[in-house]
Amino acid sequence: MSYNPNAIFISHSIISDFEKCPQRYYYQSVYRTPRGYRIQIINPHLALGEAVHDTLEQFLLCPPSGRNKDELMRIFEWNWQNFTGEKGGFLSLTEEKDFKERALAMLERFLKNRHFLETEGVKIKEFPQADLGNDLILTGRFDWVEKEGDTYHIIDFKTGKNEEKEDSKQLPIYAILLKKMLGIEKVKTSYWYLDRDEEIVSFDLPDLTQTLSELKQKGEIIKLFRQTNSFRCQSGGESCYACRDLLAVVQGKGKLVSMNSNRRQEVYIITGKDLLTSSEPVAPSAPVNTPEDTVEDLPF
Repeated sequence: MSYNPNAIFISHSIISDFEKCPQRYYYQSVYRTPRGYRIQIINPHLALGEAVHDTLEQFLLCPPSGRNKDELMRIFEWNWQNFTGEKGGFLSLTEEKDFKERALAMLERFLKNRHFLETEGVKIKEFPQADLGNDLILTGRFDWVEKEGDTYHIIDFKTGKNEEKEDSKQLPIYAILLKKMLGIEKVKTSYWYLDRDEEIVSFDLPDLTQTLSELKQKGEIIKLFRQTNSFRCQSGGESCYACRDLLAVVQGKGKLVSMNSNRRQEVYIITGKDLLTSSEPVAPSAPVNTPEDTVEDLPF
């Protein structure tokens, strides 16, 4: 795909950010720090998800003959170094130990499924993209794709405790992306909830023609917001639950704990004291995070 300076990238996570709050979308997808990096706010749930996903991604690049427990654990321990202590948003050694044990339990569950130890996946380029026309580029990140006869099977690994909603657009978007990239017709999709299930769970795809139409409509709205630089918080105030932490980082609050040169990200942690001073009460539009607000899984 040739370079397009006017390209507007859309994905499941990008659309999710935009729907939560345009200002959140701006700080996640448009804003760059003086170093030219994006900003990311880490928390233990996200650290867990990134460590497990990175480990499985690297492990599954090995030929089947090299996929064994020793290699999986070696890769995991290497990746976990990127998330120790504050780098993973952990506030205590006990908290980190609990999350690491949870990650290890997921990997043990993964190892019990011989299918992923013995099957060759479909090779997908590192940054998959599909041109939707009118400067809209669809992108995403596949955990696993395999071919079963003339059908391609997309499997998404889930590390959070929450089950994906029936109307989730994540796998339908992945299906559209894969079909356009490879020029194929038959695609099926599944989730694997590694925190609790021994086997994968199939996901019935909706009408992808309708999904594609909705994607393009949403992409055009995002394009208009970018053209007019209209990134006000959806609350009408300075910030809301969705964008508050990102705004705090931009305002110089929070703490830089690591930098990821591969993903060109600066990684921060945020605590309550970073958001407030004694003269700044909590606004109704910016509540302290509750469990349901906390990101528990990668939003790809």
